Amino acid sequence: MPTVTEITVDGFISCVDPRCPGYEQKPVPVTRQNVAFSYGDNGGDGSIPLGATEREAVHVVQADETCEHCGKPTITSDRERPEHAPVSGQDPLALLNLNQQKQTHEMQLASAQQATEMANLRAQIAERDARDAKRDALLEEMAAELKRRRGGRPKQPEDE
Repeated sequence: MPTVTEITVDGFISCVDPRCPGYEQKPVPVTRQNVAFSYGDNGGDGSIPLGATEREAVHVVQADETCEHCGKPTITSDRERPEHAPVSGQDPLALLNLNQQKQTHEMQLASAQQATEMANLRAQIAERDARDAKRDALLEEMAAELKRRRGGRPKQPEDE
């Protein structure tokens, strides 16, 4: 069985989302856990004392806290996050913003498609209205011609 020891040390907590105000690290006490495996734990052959440590795993125990700003999970660490010089001249959050830009583009595309469909429907309605107007004019013309042709003819029983 490995030997597990836990100690409380000064550490930092921050939000997982770099765009969140909680991304700035705050000092908090954290629990650092050391798991030591001896040669005997790993089936040593007896040439090395069984109590000697072969390897260790050291990590900070993550708390189940959420960010006070956005509600996302938090990260605890026993080291301060390194700040790298922006030598590329690029925005360090540009990759994170790509997803937002993609969503914005998709919304704009959907809006444009909806506007195109609406314009097509309006064009179809205008065509139908023009056809209806032509049909109504033709019917009126035919009714007037029929009335003109019947003008001199005596009334028939089916006209009454």
